[in-house]
Amino acid sequence: MLPEDLAMAVATFRFGVIAEFVNGARLAYGERERLLREKTERTYEIPGSTKTTVSRTTIMLWAKLYKEGGRQLDALKPKRRSDRGTYKGLDQALRAAIKEIKAENPAYTLPTVINKLRHQHVIAPGDKLNKATIYRYIRQEKLSEGEAKPIDRRRFEAAYPNEIWQCDIMHGPLARASETEAKRKAYLCAILDDHSRLIVHAEFFLAETFQSLKECLRKAIARRGIPQRFYVDNGACYRSTNLEQILAGLGVQLTHSRPYTPQGRGKIERWFRTVREDFLANHGEDGQVLAALNERLTSWIEMYNERTHSSIAQAPSARFKANLACVRPAPPDLLRHFRLTESRRVKKDRSILLNGRLFEAPPKLIDRSVELRFHPEAPLEVEIFHDGLSYGMASILDARVNGRVGRDFGASTPLPRKTDTSPPAVAATAGSAVRGGQLFGGRSAEISEDIF
Repeated sequence: MLPEDLAMAVATFRFGVIAEFVNGARLAYGERERLLREKTERTYEIPGSTKTTVSRTTIMLWAKLYKEGGRQLDALKPKRRSDRGTYKGLDQALRAAIKEIKAENPAYTLPTVINKLRHQHVIAPGDKLNKATIYRYIRQEKLSEGEAKPIDRRRFEAAYPNEIWQCDIMHGPLARASETEAKRKAYLCAILDDHSRLIVHAEFFLAETFQSLKECLRKAIARRGIPQRFYVDNGACYRSTNLEQILAGLGVQLTHSRPYTPQGRGKIERWFRTVREDFLANHGEDGQVLAALNERLTSWIEMYNERTHSSIAQAPSARFKANLACVRPAPPDLLRHFRLTESRRVKKDRSILLNGRLFEAPPKLIDRSVELRFHPEAPLEVEIFHDGLSYGMASILDARVNGRVGRDFGASTPLPRKTDTSPPAVAATAGSAVRGGQLFGGRSAEISEDIF
């Protein structure tokens, strides 16, 4: 709080700036704007501040405060900030990340903390942070003294199979795509069922990309059914818009862990430790062909899923099978959900450019925005959607053929067909499990033979 004499000096200065606007005199046309421009261009000696200029917005705010305050000078005195001590420049995720970094090493300096925040992608490279605010937060929370307040973490477990799937990627050994190719680092993408600890699917890939994640997820759903939540970290491959579209179409909630907080994915992190100590120690020598490495991994996972897990005192496969009524099976058109989606506007000549190729759309869609859905493995098979309706497969544009055929302006466009991309409805039965407060299930008889 400012001393009274300084507060009064500030109020007096502010009144001097706004006097012409609040003294009751009527200003001629254009005079108000001229005065505002003149006052914003001047320099001042402002009491209690190092600033020398006043903005147009500030002048108008002072005038408003003065009028609403009964035209009393006290209305122009500086007010104590209502958000004092709230660190409004630091959101909850940023504060949690700062605490994690300082907990790792309380001796980290402020520049080191900021560099780690950028390295962990908590803040973007171009984001500007107020160093003074971060410093005050670190000092108030006593993070440099190793006395940070404990973070409330609680052990949790999903209530039934496929309620939560945890997914993560681990750096693996060097592998080859074939016997003749050079060795490259392999990455293990794994998905674990939180309730049963069952390894839903795991596979080594030669790149840590979204395509690798998508392939792993597709195989997992095809064999084990559809999860309710897909729990991942904040890596680049998990931030793909296409991943959100795939999961939304299947009725799956995508959940990201807090930045710089791996503890929430502790179960799969613990499994990675088992992979390093057991599988890689015995079967993970460098230089294997990727297909052979994955074949050995699959055999090892089958044994892992069948042996007793210390945390649940039973085999993961047995615990998963005990509640199959909860599991939603994969839809028959699962592959359709894993197509990429691109938005385009159809040109006047009906053409659409996609991945360097020109396609043709029906005349009805000229100058309209459409969605193109396709598999990267089959780039010529492109289905056109507009307003949720399918207009069939796009044809590759052949300019020579178009030059030889006439135009049938009276031809009618086939009616589009409605495509239902929502997950299949499941009727409740007496043996159903609870999902999000609602009963669901009743299809275990259909999937019990296929789920394993």
